[in-house]
Amino acid sequence: PTGGFMGSFAILSVKNGEIVDLSVPAGGAYDLNGQLSVNEIPPLPLTIVNKRWEFQDANWFPDFSASARKILWFYRHSWDGSADGVIAVNSSVLERLLSVLGPITDEVRGLNLSAENATAIIQNEIETGPEKLRNKPKQILADLAPTIIASIKNTSAGNLVPLLGNLEEALRQKEIQAYFTDPAAEAAVLSSGWGGAITQTDTDSDYLLVINTNLQGQKSDARMKQLISHQAMIKSDGTVIDNVVITREHTGRKDEKFYGAPNVDYIRVYVPEGSTLLSASGFTWPEERSFRAFDPASKSDPFLISQETELKIDEASGTRITSEFGKTAFGNWVITTPGSISQVEFSYRLPFRINLEAIDNNSILDKFISDLSVAMKPYRMVAQKQSGITSDFESQVIFPPPWQPSWLGGPHTTPATNGFRVEEFPLTNVETWTVLLKKNN
Repeated sequence: PTGGFMGSFAILSVKNGEIVDLSVPAGGAYDLNGQLSVNEIPPLPLTIVNKRWEFQDANWFPDFSASARKILWFYRHSWDGSADGVIAVNSSVLERLLSVLGPITDEVRGLNLSAENATAIIQNEIETGPEKLRNKPKQILADLAPTIIASIKNTSAGNLVPLLGNLEEALRQKEIQAYFTDPAAEAAVLSSGWGGAITQTDTDSDYLLVINTNLQGQKSDARMKQLISHQAMIKSDGTVIDNVVITREHTGRKDEKFYGAPNVDYIRVYVPEGSTLLSASGFTWPEERSFRAFDPASKSDPFLISQETELKIDEASGTRITSEFGKTAFGNWVITTPGSISQVEFSYRLPFRINLEAIDNNSILDKFISDLSVAMKPYRMVAQKQSGITSDFESQVIFPPPWQPSWLGGPHTTPATNGFRVEEFPLTNVETWTVLLKKNN
């Protein structure tokens, strides 16, 4: 949910702005499990991968600060240590760095890593290299970390601007996310937009965030193409009905190593809090025997309960409806096999109405507006990107007659007589659209 499977981690110590120590456990995230002192029931979809909740699956929450707090909790209950924060770095950041710094060499293995091949080479070494047999699959990361840091510190002056530009873009697109336990530091991170927070919107704004969680699908996410198609229909009484269609295409091959497995996706759609699900369809479910029964001695996690409140299960579709982070979430399963396309659909009513009542001509201002026939009402839509996911987005907003768009703001928009359209484009950040509806008398 926060950008991918958390297979590797490092312990970083900084003093006066200088890195004084960087330790990368060679066994990766699984190194903590042997010392885990608690036995907690995982979020129900995670029982497809484990019967207890563990460090490597701590980033279950799409809001990064919540996932970071759970990561720190597992760290504290596994190694009996504490940390001042969590910084998540997607693998795409390495590609960005190497595109500026140039190739680096892994002297231990004689590997030459560039922006084009680094991810594939490292992945292959982790999965098939000799260190895996010694339970040290992430040793290559431990060996490369000092080389990468030295390359950054010793880079030429001419590389500084493109390097900082790439890092700024990575922060903006949630390829790097940060959380700090110090309130002042965390406030600074959030104000800069680097905290991976779920965007909070006004109570009369539309909102959409699609979260994909690949469970038991190996590395198939790298071969997935996704299109999110959103439609909002404003009815004559001001009610807004949203319809969201998510199309997922698996471009991998069955015989493709790491990437040819079926993509098993627990998909969650976050919408304005209080939205009512009208219908949902297109889902495919893992076999019941795939799920693991948790240990009867396991305990429920109070933090999970505080962050994720189950409201109900939609009987017709099996969709789980929860309240999370000031939003309503619809969750269900979709499995996409190599070479195939899956499509799921959610239809729901927003919790607010747009006031399309005729204006009252009691005041001079109201009469002035009425005389100009520009009684205008706003509709606002916010779409947010999931970290680590490449997804296209498109939208269509339809007004009831005799309302038309008077003013329109937002990217990739095309006005129409009865609304507007957002042309398909890659969603890379949080995007906002605002339209003023004008009533033609």
